[in-house]
Amino acid sequence: QLLVDTEQQVNQVGVSEVCNYVNSSYTRVESVEKGQLDQPFAEMSTAVAFAGVNTGDHNKLFESLQAQLTASGHHVALLESQYCTSLGSMLKCMLDQILGSLDEDQRAAGNSRLGVLAGAKTIAYDMGLLKLRWDEAAGSTSTRSNRVVVILQDFEGFAPMVVDDFVRIATSYCHSVPIVVVLGLATSYESIHQSLTKASISMLNVEKFNLQRSKECIDAAIRSVFVKATGMLSFGAEAYKSLLDQFLLYNFSITGFVKKLKFAAMDFFYAQPLSVLISMLQCSASGVLSVRDCPIRLSPEQAELIRMQRSVQRFLEQQLEETDDRNHFHLALSNDEYLQKTVLPQLLRRLVSFRAGYCLGIDFVVALQDMVPESLRKPIRTLHYYGIGQKFDDCMHWKALSAVVRRMKVPDMERLLAKLVAVAAAAAIVDWDFATKDGLDVLQLLQQSRALLSNPEELAKPESADTGEPSKRIRTRTDMENRPFLLFDNSSSDQMLSALDQCCANIETILRACLSPYQSVPLYEVFYYKHSLLLDTTFSAQPRAAVQAALGKTAYYIDCDCCKAATCDSDDPDTASEDGVDQRVMPSMHDTSIAYRLHQECGRMINLYDWHSAFSSVVEGESAKARGGSPCQRAIQARFMRAVEEMRLLGFIKSTQRKTDHVIRLTW
Repeated sequence: QLLVDTEQQVNQVGVSEVCNYVNSSYTRVESVEKGQLDQPFAEMSTAVAFAGVNTGDHNKLFESLQAQLTASGHHVALLESQYCTSLGSMLKCMLDQILGSLDEDQRAAGNSRLGVLAGAKTIAYDMGLLKLRWDEAAGSTSTRSNRVVVILQDFEGFAPMVVDDFVRIATSYCHSVPIVVVLGLATSYESIHQSLTKASISMLNVEKFNLQRSKECIDAAIRSVFVKATGMLSFGAEAYKSLLDQFLLYNFSITGFVKKLKFAAMDFFYAQPLSVLISMLQCSASGVLSVRDCPIRLSPEQAELIRMQRSVQRFLEQQLEETDDRNHFHLALSNDEYLQKTVLPQLLRRLVSFRAGYCLGIDFVVALQDMVPESLRKPIRTLHYYGIGQKFDDCMHWKALSAVVRRMKVPDMERLLAKLVAVAAAAAIVDWDFATKDGLDVLQLLQQSRALLSNPEELAKPESADTGEPSKRIRTRTDMENRPFLLFDNSSSDQMLSALDQCCANIETILRACLSPYQSVPLYEVFYYKHSLLLDTTFSAQPRAAVQAALGKTAYYIDCDCCKAATCDSDDPDTASEDGVDQRVMPSMHDTSIAYRLHQECGRMINLYDWHSAFSSVVEGESAKARGGSPCQRAIQARFMRAVEEMRLLGFIKSTQRKTDHVIRLTW
């Protein structure tokens, strides 16, 4: 539900822009009654809505647009290309929806006169009927302010001649009926020029809009679900990369992203015995109910699973080294009640505080990116992948941002520190000991950096203060490379440069502490989903591998007794493969499987006669013993031809012009 609300909130901007355009259209036509001159030619208001390349999300998007336009009082017709194959069917679908909307308005106004016309047996579906009904309903002031909106959801799917004729007809009625057309595009604006003629395009008053903001939706969803949510299931680096690649490398489908996320949540709650800890984590994150008061009680098996996690073992060993409390260590390993009431709240508290600190680190990077060049700015989906997938010292993006910070002048550094202090002050972090690595108080360190920058003399060295002589810093080539403004500005003192160095070091320390790897947190094995292979195999289909496995292991797919019996009777180790599957070609197999196994023994060029001879020998070998006689040659030849044709359709072989009695093998 959080993802759905986020998507609606992001797409609401584009939908509202289209609605405002519809409300403001045809203002010139309405002013004719006041004596103003109208244009000598007709132009139909047209909104070109770019809905994204993924057509699967268009239904929900245009239904939302239709609902909002209908709520504003407009009469909307949503048309799909599969139901509008001709001009007559297109007008019928449009008029059915528009006239039904007009009838509802008249019934609401207490006028049932129009319902008699709507109940006629034979209706001529043309624009003249729409004009007649609109003129009869134009008595009320509400109808005068409304529009007739025709939405072509998938414009590329409509026949060009049908749309061209519709535009010509609808334009001729624009003076009497305010018709607004919304063209839903999945590709680009060039598709309009390719579908419509120049004469039809000249009749359109086009305005462009961007409805589907897929990347903005994903960024907002990732920020809400993965970055800011401290009491929910998160994703590890590999699983998150699989989730992101499905969106970026395929079709930008938000629906597919949500499906994959739901499947991961289902797999977590069904396959993970410790998924019950999510409720305790939410109690710890909300602060309304403590973990001790949580009604959920762990079973002995679940308590033992918690002790078996490597991160929990490291946490207990670290506590033993720091406090030397062997009684606590012994009770945590042996007493389930003590584990749930004493140790588990500490583990969940550390995890919640770590996620809050990580969210603060991402907010710091976002604030820092506002002051760097456009080429160094990354979306939050990429920043989150860097944060969970790479260490701070190994990430090239963090190094690039640090280099930009080192090149900043004093005014830029002051503005940056002011932004970071505002972000840290707004963060709801109470326990800084667990939020960052080594218990760093981020807000206090930032305030010290601002004070140091405003008064750099505090950083003066003690020996220079004793002698009374200011120490002159020699500016090396490295200083000039890190701060190019020193080549043109010599007004900066050595104390100010030292203060800048200290501020840069403090910012790097803060980012390194906030963006520490999640593997250092206890119970990360439970709350960070890592089954990326399951997601790839479920949502990224591999038909060739599936077909090859089915043809190579027929007994497992068909589940026949004859192939299993022959496999069990085989004791020859030479006929078994590395995975223990019998590689013998048996006549009880399917014909396509026999041909597939025989073609694996051939090279690049396969002689059809030799292949047919081998196929015949396999089919005739044991069939004569089982049936008392071998099948006729015509039947064998027909079966072989069908098997070869099926393999060609599956993409394993293809014919060649070099040798007509040969085929080329395509897979290995």
